[in-house]
Amino acid sequence: MTSKQRTFIADVNHALVSIGALDIDFKVVKTKPVWTFSITDELSCWPLELHPCDWGIQTLPDIKWKSAVQFWGWPHISIGGDICVSDSEGLEYDPDDVLGVLKWLVEKATKQLRENHAMDENARLTLFADEVEGYAKNAGATSVELGEALDPQKTLYAEVYRKDKGLKATSVVKRVNTGTTKLENCQQERIGLLDVRLNQLPSLDKELNANWWADFLGRLNEPQHSQATSKEFNGLMLRIPNAYGYALILIYWGKTPQSKSWRAVVHVPQRRDHDYLVRRTGAAPLTQHVVIVGLGSIGSRVAEHLVLAGIRKLTLIDEDIFSADNLGRHILAQDSIGERKVDAVANQLRNRMPGVEINPIAKNVLISFASNLPTDASAIVLATGNAALERSIVRDAFCKNWPQQIISTSVEAGGLGGHAIAMRSDTAGCLDCLYIDPETQAATAEMRTSLIESGQIISRQLTGCGAFTPYSSIDATRTALLASDLVLSGRIVYSRWAGDGELAHREGIATSHTYRALRDLRIPSTLKPEEFAQAGCPCCGE
Repeated sequence: MTSKQRTFIADVNHALVSIGALDIDFKVVKTKPVWTFSITDELSCWPLELHPCDWGIQTLPDIKWKSAVQFWGWPHISIGGDICVSDSEGLEYDPDDVLGVLKWLVEKATKQLRENHAMDENARLTLFADEVEGYAKNAGATSVELGEALDPQKTLYAEVYRKDKGLKATSVVKRVNTGTTKLENCQQERIGLLDVRLNQLPSLDKELNANWWADFLGRLNEPQHSQATSKEFNGLMLRIPNAYGYALILIYWGKTPQSKSWRAVVHVPQRRDHDYLVRRTGAAPLTQHVVIVGLGSIGSRVAEHLVLAGIRKLTLIDEDIFSADNLGRHILAQDSIGERKVDAVANQLRNRMPGVEINPIAKNVLISFASNLPTDASAIVLATGNAALERSIVRDAFCKNWPQQIISTSVEAGGLGGHAIAMRSDTAGCLDCLYIDPETQAATAEMRTSLIESGQIISRQLTGCGAFTPYSSIDATRTALLASDLVLSGRIVYSRWAGDGELAHREGIATSHTYRALRDLRIPSTLKPEEFAQAGCPCCGE
C-alpha cells in the first residue's frame, strides 16, 4: 500500500468519526477502497457503504444504503441501494477537502432516506414513477429502440432476432415499431400496449418469473387482465404515468406459454419521438410554424436552434447549391456538397430531431411568397444576406398587413457583430427605419446602425472573382442565437451584439461610432421599436 493510499484511509476514517459514524469498517474490494458504517438519527440507524472511485475524491464517491432486501418504490434509491445525491453536473468542491465532502455526502444521503421514510406509499410511488426507467436499467434491463411516438390506434410489434445456441434458441428484441419497419433477419412479433399505475407493478428485475407474473395479474382490473393475458401478444409495453408524461417498460416473453415455466425479459425503450426529446431539454414542444428564408451560415443555424428548442414545423426557402466553399462556417458537411441547401438542411434536421415537419422550397423567395405565402406561419426569418431583398419583403409585409412577426438578421465582417430586428406590420419600427437619418429624415445609402464605417470594401477574394465576407462560424452562431431568441420570445425589438473586432483590425476594416459605443456600453444592445422607429419612414411611418 502506498503512502498516498494510507493517507487517504486515515483522512476518510477521521472524517467518518468527525460526522458521528459508528461501526466503521474498511476493506479493499477489487483494488478499490470500501467503508461500511452507520449513522444514527432520531428516526433510525442507517447502515451505509462508501465507495470512492479510487484512492481520492476527485470523483464524488458512491454511497449505498445497506439492506437485506432489494429496494422498490423509493425515489433516488437503486435496486442495489445506491443513493442518488447528485448527478455531478455543475457540482463543485475541493478534492482535498475529504472531511467537507464526506460530511456533505452523508448528510445528503441520510436526508434522502429520512424524506423517503416520512412519505406515505402513494407519495413515494408518484416520485418514483419519474425514474422507474432508470431503476430498470440499473437492475439490468437492456435498451431497445423506439423510433416513433406510441399511438394506441396502431398495433405494436417487437422486432425479434433469434440466436441458436445448440438445441436452444434465444430471442433478442432489437426494436419496437408499428409495423412500418423491419430489420434484417428479424421477425415481427405483436405486443400489447397496457396503461398501468406504478402501484400495480411489482418490483422489477432484469428477468421475471411466473410468481412475478401472477402477482402482476392479481393487481390488474378486469379489462387490464384481459388485455395482458391475450394470446395475441408475445409481450407488453407498460405505459406508466409520471410528471413528464409517462414511463415505458417493455416486458417480452416471446413464445413462452403463460404457465409455471413463464419467463420474461425487461427492456427499456429508447424513445426518439419529438415531444419526449424536447421535454428532456427542459423545453416544451411548440406547434408554431416558422418560415426561414436563406439557408446560409446564419439561416441554417436558426433552423437548427428552433428545431432543438421545440419548434415542430419549418418552411425553408433557398435556391442555392451547397458548395465546398461553405464548409468553413455552415452546419452542413462534405456529404452535402452539390445538394440544394434546403434539401440537405431539411434532411439533417429530420435526422437530428425526429417528428419535425420540414417543407423545403428551392426557389426564389419573391416567387415563392407571390404564389404561396404560408398564412399559418407565426414568424418569418430573413437571413439572405441581401439587405435590398429583405427591405423589399418587409415593405410588402407592412403594405399588405402580414400578421407574422418578421425578423431580419445579418452578420457584419471581421467579427464586429451581428443584428436581428423583429417587426410586425401593426407596430412602427422596421428595417427601412435603419436607413433613415434621424435628424434630417433623409434616406441613407447604408444602414445607419452598421458596425463598419461607411464607404469601405469589405469583401475578400481567394481566387478569381469569388468574393466572400470574412466572418467566422462563431459570429454566425451568435447572430443566429439573437434571431432564434426573438422567434421563441415573440418580442418586437432590435437586438445586436458587438465582438472584439480583432479580425476586422487585421483586415484593415474601420469601425463605426455605433460599434465603439456598443463596445463601451454607452448605448444599449437592444432597442424597443419606439427607440429606432422614424416618423418619416415610407414603410411604417405615418
